[in-house]
Amino acid sequence: MAAALAALLAGCTGPGATEPDEPVPQPFKACTSLTGGSSPAPATSPPAPTSSPALSSPGPSRPAGTPTTGVQDAIGPTPGGPETPIGSLPSLRATPVTPSAGAAASSGPKTRTIRLPELALECMAGGDPVRLADLRGPLVINLWASWCAPCRKELPAFQRLAGGGRVPVLGVVTEDSRDAAAWLADELKVSLPSVYDRSGALKAAVGENVLPITLFVGPDGTAKVYRDVALTDQTLGELVQQHFGGGKA
Repeated sequence: MAAALAALLAGCTGPGATEPDEPVPQPFKACTSLTGGSSPAPATSPPAPTSSPALSSPGPSRPAGTPTTGVQDAIGPTPGGPETPIGSLPSLRATPVTPSAGAAASSGPKTRTIRLPELALECMAGGDPVRLADLRGPLVINLWASWCAPCRKELPAFQRLAGGGRVPVLGVVTEDSRDAAAWLADELKVSLPSVYDRSGALKAAVGENVLPITLFVGPDGTAKVYRDVALTDQTLGELVQQHFGGGKA
């Protein structure tokens, strides 16, 4: 009887049950597709090729039983910590762009225009940091985290947008852990080029305190800030059409 009970208990697994350590997945694409591999090279060296593969950054194994959701309290922001993004955080500010009276009236309360801050963030796939102020559109930037329920809901729509080839998409893993973000992306089959913003410096610079946040970057480097509930394929397509025009919404 005791042996049968032990066998029964051994077969039970719950949320807190241990499981073998697994290597953290690395689903993200290289960021060079967005930067064009344009990081300045030393004067004595030839220009770096745009097709250079990203460096691998395998990271540590996921601790046994680590959930991929509901970890906001455990992995809250740690400004100034060891993974603080490159740059001087006190000086990071996204400069507002003052619209004309007509533009302000038509844009509505959900959007406003800024210039991307002088902030460099590490690519989740490895390689050179991405300097946001150097990015030019058309480009969609989505700030997300594994603990953000609307982010989880809308991430596949951003993946489909990027996969359609109409406009490139850059993800910004915000106030999250690398491992939790990688596990969620792997689960959702999301492979967007993404950068890592452990302290939430971009979110603070943009002037928002709630995720998700989406930025529509124009050819001049200015960005429209959009924050709302989870975007659907239709709404995201309409916003792309509104900001960039061309093609089907």
